[in-house]
Amino acid sequence: MMNCIIVEDEPLVRKQIEGYIERIPFLHLVGTARNPIIAKAILQTEVVDLIFLDIKMPQMSGIEFLQRHDVFQQVIFITAYPEYALQGFELNVTDYLMKPVTFERFTKACEKAKVKICGSLTVKNNLEHPDYLYVKCDNCLEKIAYVDILFVESMLNYVQIVTTERKYTVYSSLKAINERLPQGLFLKIHKSYIVSLNHISTFGQSQVLIAGYKLPISRRNQQTIKRYLTNIQ
Repeated sequence: MMNCIIVEDEPLVRKQIEGYIERIPFLHLVGTARNPIIAKAILQTEVVDLIFLDIKMPQMSGIEFLQRHDVFQQVIFITAYPEYALQGFELNVTDYLMKPVTFERFTKACEKAKVKICGSLTVKNNLEHPDYLYVKCDNCLEKIAYVDILFVESMLNYVQIVTTERKYTVYSSLKAINERLPQGLFLKIHKSYIVSLNHISTFGQSQVLIAGYKLPISRRNQQTIKRYLTNIQ
């Protein structure tokens, strides 16, 4: 499952792309934005794999957005302006779709993004330690096995990693820790919490239960976590 967002100022185009996304099984829409400024806020709170990005928008163009920010997600441009194609590919975008976009062409672009994302995850897992991570805690590097992590909680400039054995207080952002955790094993369920899917014992409408801890679920993440748990089962 690939989480994606739409950044497009035209409501009708946004609606069309939303409809296309609903028809593709491996895509999950986590947010829409009418400009890159709103999109940036979404990227700070959601785990996103793919961005469908318009070029000509008020306040900031899609190209300016990529030039000014560190965007690590796959990007598919959707635009009515063919003259920006070369510049788009110089920015290493995954594909460049011209409006009006057909569903067949949209699907091909998404398949290309899927190959890139799955390939990069495979390489990352082969090169990095697949079973644990190191964090700096009390001036020491602590080795924490992924299987032992129950959840991670944001605490202003720090995060608390709660494991089956103890708690680690680490100077880091929740976003930075989330990027180091393997996808498919962990999920951000709230702006302040990342949880281990394997340790969830109970899932409710507003919270999950993990080893006796009751953790809140944000409303926008309820369907995402339900989908992950269903896939695991």
